[in-house]
Formats: sequence, structure tokens, C-alpha cells
Amino acid sequence: MNGPTGICPAVVGPTAVGKTGLVLALARDYPLEVISLDSRQVYQGLRIGTAQPTELELETCPHHLVDFLSPSQRYSARRFRDDFMRIHAEIRARGGVPLLTGGTGMYLQVLQEGLLPIPEDGPDLEAVRSELDPLTIDEIRTRLADGDPDSHERIPAGDRYRSQRALEILQLTGRSMTEHLAAHVPDPAAGLQFPTILLTRDRDDLRDRIARRTAAMLKAGWIEETSRNLELHGPDAPGMATLGYRELVRHLAGESRLDEARDEIVLRTTQFAKRQRTWFRPRPRVAEGVPDDPAVAEALRRLLDTAAPA
Repeated sequence: MNGPTGICPAVVGPTAVGKTGLVLALARDYPLEVISLDSRQVYQGLRIGTAQPTELELETCPHHLVDFLSPSQRYSARRFRDDFMRIHAEIRARGGVPLLTGGTGMYLQVLQEGLLPIPEDGPDLEAVRSELDPLTIDEIRTRLADGDPDSHERIPAGDRYRSQRALEILQLTGRSMTEHLAAHVPDPAAGLQFPTILLTRDRDDLRDRIARRTAAMLKAGWIEETSRNLELHGPDAPGMATLGYRELVRHLAGESRLDEARDEIVLRTTQFAKRQRTWFRPRPRVAEGVPDDPAVAEALRRLLDTAAPA
């Protein structure tokens, strides 16, 4: 790794916080190319419901790892890491500045720390998840306290994703997440550092933004988009199980009214945003604040100046 090329800045935060707006405002001054840090935007044909960048936004700033995978396929953290390293090298080779942007904390973690030797897919994992998915967060936490008390202590009580993942690892490998972490040697992708800007908003403000965005998505044809993909891929496709689409699939099946589906999407998205905040809160960052905070923009400019080609 060579000095200025040794970092890849990341702009992270919960869904609907305003990450894209901040990045596009700086794209006028830097040859930015975004590498998406979003596990839902990978899917083709799910443009509206995953808030993929618009054509105008793509013209302003190229985005990678967006809209390329069939909803019938699964995407793993291991594949994301491999794809990131390939795309990062391509961007650097043409004189661009790679910038990670998104809210999938696990993807950032596998770039910063590497991968643990644990299963990410396959029938065994599917079987374990089918057992754990119906459990409440309290039931998950109780099992975790019994099987891996160190992870129970380390992982915040409201973080279902990490709590369940720790249980999955215990059941799949017979070793606790704590044991795996103790034996793990960090292996950052391409030897890079990933200085992070965390975007935040007041909780009520973020919920209002989520509600307005949900209404706009529905007006833009989200139901029709869901119906098309339902016919193409069926209700059990991984892409159709993503947040928002699963609620609309139930609506299209006659199991809920549209207003009920809309309210459920807003609720689930707000809960998802809370989990994202919980994930990022303890992790190091260079700066934190609302997207229009001048100090946040200045901190990102400094990182981009460092990352830009000499």
C-alpha cells in the first residue's frame, strides 16, 4: 500500500438519513465513484423499494455493486469483499476516488477485519436460521446468555442481528463467537484503512423522513414493481424477502390493506434504522453529525483529499 492510496473513506448511517445527498454535493469537486455498502441495493429490478440511485444521480457520480444480482440469488459478505477489492482497484487504475457509502455494517466489518472461518450460506445455515428466525429477541438473548455469555455481554441487548448471528455461529461450529474473535487475525481488504463518517439525525426526524420516503416510493410504482418481480421470481426469492417487499407481497396476497402495509413498512424500517444506529454507535469514526453539518462535510473533504490521486 502506498501512502495516499492506503485509505478508502466510508460514509455510513441508517437508512434515509441522507447519505446520497452529501456524497453528490461533493461529487462536483472530486472524481468520486461510490462502492455501495448496501445489501439490498444489489438486486436487479428492485430499484424503487431499495432506493437505488436515480439515473441523474448515476450521471453525477457512478455507483457500483448496485442493481446487478437476480432477486432469486443470495449475496454474501465474502462475495462482497471480493467484489469490493476488484472494483476498488479498477477505480484507482482510472484515476477515480473510491468512496464506500451505505448502511450495512457487516459489509464494512468484513473489509476492516476480514472474514471469520464460519459458514455464510448453505443448507446447514438455512436450517439453523429457520429455527432461530421465529424466536423473539428475548428468546434469542436467553439462548445466547446460556451458550455464549461473553457475546451476550458484549452485544447490545436490542441488537437482534448480532445476537442471532452469534447463536448461529455457536450452533454451526460448536465454538462461540468469542472464541472465533480471540483467534482471529485482522486482515483488512487490500491492506486499506477505512476512516468512517457516521451520519445521524434526530429519531423523530428520521422517522418522518422514512414515512415520507415510503409514501413517495408507493406513489412511484413500488407495488407494481413488487408484482412484476413476484411473477418473475416467486415469493420465496431472497430479494423478495427484503424489507418492504415482504410486506407488499402480503398485501398483494390479500393479507393486508394498503394502508396497513404502508404503516408496517414504516414501522419495520424505523426499527431497522435503530438497529443500524446500534451497530455503528460503538465503532470508531472520524466525524459524526447530520448530513448538512459543515464540520461533517469538511471532515469528508479532508479524507477525500488524502485519498485522491497525487
